[in-house]
Amino acid sequence: MRNHFAFTLPFALLAVLGTTPTGAGKPLSDEAFWVSYWAQARTILNGPDEEAFYQNLKAVMFLRNESERCTNPEALDDDARWLKSHPNIRFYVDGYASKRGDSDYNLKISKRRADFVKQSLINRGVRADRIVLSVGWGELYPSCLEDTEECLARNKVVRFTYFPGS
Repeated sequence: MRNHFAFTLPFALLAVLGTTPTGAGKPLSDEAFWVSYWAQARTILNGPDEEAFYQNLKAVMFLRNESERCTNPEALDDDARWLKSHPNIRFYVDGYASKRGDSDYNLKISKRRADFVKQSLINRGVRADRIVLSVGWGELYPSCLEDTEECLARNKVVRFTYFPGS
């Protein structure tokens, strides 16, 4: 029950914060909220293991229409090395896509990216039972909104989320 509460509370807070007025009495759009969210340091609710998790794990980046090869394989190597040295930590693998393409395609490619990263970590020696869930979020929760190649590239990513109670 405690783990469920610790997991649900942050999302409830995000929902409330995402609907409250900001600045000049103007509500924050969903996309703008997520850009702001990714720009902030993570709130640590579960102690030093969670803090170390977010300080050490790196995002895995992808090119357009690519899900079988990342642009920064050294990040996968570093992530696997850190995860193997912290064998009790469990986590989620979250895939994302840019807003280019239709929503259905973006959901599919982000899921394939997440699955690729999951399998790559397993191939590098991370036990599969530590990966709670591998999910694709498509174009939801962007980290950048500009319509530039650099910005779109920042949204083609796989990130990791700490699983409370590890």
